[in-house]
Amino acid sequence: MAVPKKVIWSRDPHTAAKHDLLRRYLSAWAPILLSRHDVITYAEGFSGPGIYEGGEPGSPVVAYDVFAGALHRYPKRLRMVLMEEHKQRAEKLCEQMGLAQARRPSDLRDRLSVDVREGDFHPALIQKLRATGSLGKPLFVLLDSYGGPDIPYSLLRDLAQQPSTEVMVTFAPSFLTRFAERDLAHRRRGDAAFGGQEWQNVFTKPKSDKFLFLRDQYKATLRRAGFSHTLQFEMLDEGGRLLYLIFGTSHAKGLEKMKDALWGVDPSHGVRYRDPKDPDQQQLELALEPNTAPLRRILLDHISASHAGRTVEELQAYTLLETVFRPAQVINLIRQMRYEGVVLTEPNGVTKKTRVTPPTSHPAAGPAAPEQDTLW
Repeated sequence: MAVPKKVIWSRDPHTAAKHDLLRRYLSAWAPILLSRHDVITYAEGFSGPGIYEGGEPGSPVVAYDVFAGALHRYPKRLRMVLMEEHKQRAEKLCEQMGLAQARRPSDLRDRLSVDVREGDFHPALIQKLRATGSLGKPLFVLLDSYGGPDIPYSLLRDLAQQPSTEVMVTFAPSFLTRFAERDLAHRRRGDAAFGGQEWQNVFTKPKSDKFLFLRDQYKATLRRAGFSHTLQFEMLDEGGRLLYLIFGTSHAKGLEKMKDALWGVDPSHGVRYRDPKDPDQQQLELALEPNTAPLRRILLDHISASHAGRTVEELQAYTLLETVFRPAQVINLIRQMRYEGVVLTEPNGVTKKTRVTPPTSHPAAGPAAPEQDTLW
């Protein structure tokens, strides 16, 4: 979205879907970490005013309500560090956070601290996190900017050096493809965001490949910064406007929980997704009973790329780390693919250790019906 000029603005479909995703992920993240640690921290670099024109809560209020519910179960502490550079928005955010706190008992407010800071998020955010002792402890940082190359690579690198830190970054590639080729200042912003100049090869790419190239470059940027696991997915609203949402973590469990949150997002927000690995780039309706045709194509490509095939366990790991799908969706899909003769399995029964290979010639008929046993 363009940088808003008003203190409060209307909530767009991308934002509604992001907030739904954030609520679902933090609802899993906070209880797990509070059960193991005395204090955890949530931070935002672009907090906004905390409310939209229609009265919908902003992400800080969404997060606060999730954390308040989690702290009812655990006698621990949680810090919120919120940065907002616009003076009037910071004042409105203080007001909204005060209202959120007033709805909670005083003993909970003492354990759920809220620190709103007016000013540019960088380098003030990392300095505040260091001063409060939040670095090195469980930390989730939301860097939901207005979509341009706003997040410097140096900040991502500083955050990734802490193994207990996770980030969620929004990135709209259209800004760079529209303005940076002819504008030196915009190119420099791109260099700072990507931590180098390789991204500028986008100017030599055909129009159809530009967004995909920038997406892959930004994912590589997060990994180079130090986040060993990244999850990227494309958000398309009903007007076809594209936004990348990229999650970085060093823990496979965090990746798994983010997948669960993603697939639970309410489709009524009018946002659809695409899996970056799907060669057909089919739009996905995220639901508990999804269309797994894209995953089928992705797995078949991955299986065919190895002469020896892949084990089901390897396919589940690949699904977790490289796609927007969940490992739990793999095994029944492999059974169906074997039944249709699309792949072969050895041994015939499908378990995590089963090796899956593509048929070398015309496939023989599969079993009379798919098996009903499960791994769990």
